Amino acid sequence: MASSCAIFDLCDEAEQSRWSLGIGVRSLHIRTGSCMEVQLCNAEDTPDRSLYRDAKRGQVEWEEAIRDSRKAVDASPQDHPDRAAALRKLGLRLFNRYRELGALTDLEEAIRVDREVLKATPQDHPEWALYLGALGIALRHRYRELREEKDIQEAVELGRTALERTQKYQPDHAIYMGNLSSTLGERFWGTGDPAYIDEAIQLGRESLEATPEDNDYHSNRLNGLITLLSRRYDRKEAIADVEEAIQLGRRLLKMSVVGTTYEAETLAGLGAFVGKMYKAKGELADLKEAIVLLASVARHPSLRTVDRIRYAMEAVRYCALDLDWQQACEHSTLAIQLIRQLTPRWLENSDKQNLLRRLMGASVDAAAVALNAGKEPMAVLSLVEEGRSVLAASLEDMRTDLFDLWNKYPELAAQFVRLRDELDTPTTQVMSSTDGNLTPSLQTRSSLRSAAGLALHNLVIEIQKRPGFESFLVSPSEEEIRTAALHGPVVVVNVSQYRCDALIVEKEGVRSLALPQLEFWSLKEKVLKGSLGSLAVLAWLWETVTKPILDSLGIVERPSGENWPHIWWVPTGLLSRFPLHAAGYHHQGSTNSVLDLAMSSYGLSVKAIVQGRRRRVVKAPSTSGSSDQALIVAMQHTPEYNRLRFVEKESVMVETFCKSMLFDCVHPSQRKQEVMTHLKNCRIFHFAGHGHTNNSDPSQSSLLLEDWKDDRLTVAALMELNLRERSPFLAYLSACGTGKLENEGLSDEGIHLISGCQLAGFRHVIGTLWEVNDESCVHMARLTYEGIQDGSLRDESVCVGLHRATRELRDRWLRESASAKPTKLPREADTFALADGMDSIIIGEDNQPGSEGSRKIVIHDPDKRDERLMHWVPYVHFGV
Repeated sequence: MASSCAIFDLCDEAEQSRWSLGIGVRSLHIRTGSCMEVQLCNAEDTPDRSLYRDAKRGQVEWEEAIRDSRKAVDASPQDHPDRAAALRKLGLRLFNRYRELGALTDLEEAIRVDREVLKATPQDHPEWALYLGALGIALRHRYRELREEKDIQEAVELGRTALERTQKYQPDHAIYMGNLSSTLGERFWGTGDPAYIDEAIQLGRESLEATPEDNDYHSNRLNGLITLLSRRYDRKEAIADVEEAIQLGRRLLKMSVVGTTYEAETLAGLGAFVGKMYKAKGELADLKEAIVLLASVARHPSLRTVDRIRYAMEAVRYCALDLDWQQACEHSTLAIQLIRQLTPRWLENSDKQNLLRRLMGASVDAAAVALNAGKEPMAVLSLVEEGRSVLAASLEDMRTDLFDLWNKYPELAAQFVRLRDELDTPTTQVMSSTDGNLTPSLQTRSSLRSAAGLALHNLVIEIQKRPGFESFLVSPSEEEIRTAALHGPVVVVNVSQYRCDALIVEKEGVRSLALPQLEFWSLKEKVLKGSLGSLAVLAWLWETVTKPILDSLGIVERPSGENWPHIWWVPTGLLSRFPLHAAGYHHQGSTNSVLDLAMSSYGLSVKAIVQGRRRRVVKAPSTSGSSDQALIVAMQHTPEYNRLRFVEKESVMVETFCKSMLFDCVHPSQRKQEVMTHLKNCRIFHFAGHGHTNNSDPSQSSLLLEDWKDDRLTVAALMELNLRERSPFLAYLSACGTGKLENEGLSDEGIHLISGCQLAGFRHVIGTLWEVNDESCVHMARLTYEGIQDGSLRDESVCVGLHRATRELRDRWLRESASAKPTKLPREADTFALADGMDSIIIGEDNQPGSEGSRKIVIHDPDKRDERLMHWVPYVHFGV
């Protein structure tokens, strides 16, 4: 260990022994991943104790520790014998901050630094195996995050190599057995191959047997074996495994120090095992104990926020089995309160998205539980709002209108803008310079973001102390929520496994309406079938969702004049994929449909609607000298995609309308950077071409331009734009699936191309829920722009225009469809353009040619291709 303890010139000789202690304890943590060594590192004279302070580490402490480590690395020449130790310290600190705060950028850098450690260390070095193990642990964690097979494969190889380099009589041998055991367990979790879990458990038992009970590692080995037994039970359901896990868990709990992370993790594991025992045997005592254990974990301050939320919602699930809704409400409310703490402003949007995908359904379940507990509708709505669209709300806060703040407190406004701009700049991950030293951008970018985030947090508190700004960046009040319904009711449809309801916001207040015929599992089944736009599903949506709501609102007859009722829909969860605006029975003479009774718009949340209406409309001169620009991008030819014959016709038509409304029409080169530049000056953006939905990472869904293979115009890129000061009027996305939500884990975040444009600053966005027909796009756009022109570009003109266009194309479809006169509920077989997995439509891969008539690579069943082509269904309006 001697070589690991030298800290160059950063401390004097008297400090060497204290550094030795800190590094020695760090080695234990690297080898085991255990938190037991935290107790030792809390000693006041341990120089690295801030790194390990159990549940007390703050953002500032992390920044100081990592900054010191970067300085140490920079101070060491490439060939210095102690460079590896300095790099290892930096890697460990980055890894631990990732464990604490969840930033994938920290994990990525930790892995890169760990590789540098190995390059800087001879293979005959006594700690070579230790460094192999450290890299393996980091790769194992990245596999948990990204599920890339190469990471877990390399982690297993590193674990085996580290084990092979030690002899059975060496103390480290048991350590590396335990480490490899954990990695194999993770490998099993990904593949399901029983050989991995059996080997993992065998290694875990051997590691435990080789460790005396008074050894600091004994508890860690116990914990590892318990986890493996639990995983095998999940696949094989052998009751002996969970019984042994509970026995070992109780033993481990007695060894845990109260108040530590280790105690929290032990309680969590034991709660999960007791819950499994209840499910296996059905004994009420097990259910009660599981609730107590999981609830205690959710309130344990030493645990990571994301884990506290997960365990709180797990406690809710067990309370629901016991029908204890009051206690369930307490736990779910805690979970929602913690969600905003999960995504500090300094975190990259990609990291926030990664954390939020783990909390699927938390907000809707919390709302359902609150209704079962008898809570008031306004309180229930607050739970839905706080736990959904978190990423969007974070961006909305960052880009809030500062007009009043500039007028009254210009110094504070200037500080806010400076810090906001700092956080709006995405981190550039620079790997390393040619000489192997860490580059300045890598050293400073994440630190600057973190420091800026903390400064902005403190600045917001300072602003809120000023008269008239007490509600600055605070969630809308009940009065402000009611103003969202100024032009029509806002209907939040809450879909939960526990119950389904509509939360109806009106000028008079908020009320709830139970939707007993809408069931979560039935909805999920329809999503799996892919029948999102079939006549049967539209009829089902009418009966279960929209008709009860319209009846409750008193909207039961077709309006006789031009003043149609206007509803803003805020669907949650899987319901976000369905066309509520098109629900109903569509045949000649029928008025039993939403289209025939009201106009429809959509919102990501009530808060988003409120904030959108707060935003002032500002006209700024463009670079061309005209007061308004219409940016028109027409992609008739997209590399490796099918030609769109009608795009040029659509482009000419849109330009004609825009010129008649005195817009200066701009047709830039069809490359991302050129389009992004012109987006900053336009008031209308019309895109006609192909859209791509990224199912695994919706922030990477994109509008496909000429250079899409190298530089895509993604949701993430749109969200990074800040057009709020100009508040452009309309983004019309005439492409497939621009509002498509395929990632169930992020369904409540509403991350798609439509929301990307909204978050960039557009007041209105028109897009589609799924595939659309090339020729029909021209007709829909023409009719919509006619309505916008007739309405003189007022806010309501967009919804009016799209509603008229949709009804006209629907009526045309009725006239042309000889078979569109059903006398009974339509059959599920009567489907159109649906989602993955249907026989009637197959979504192709990105590099496959598509059908000539579709703005996405899509192959239709020949027998269905010309049947009931309901091209009017998927178009939606999001806006104020």
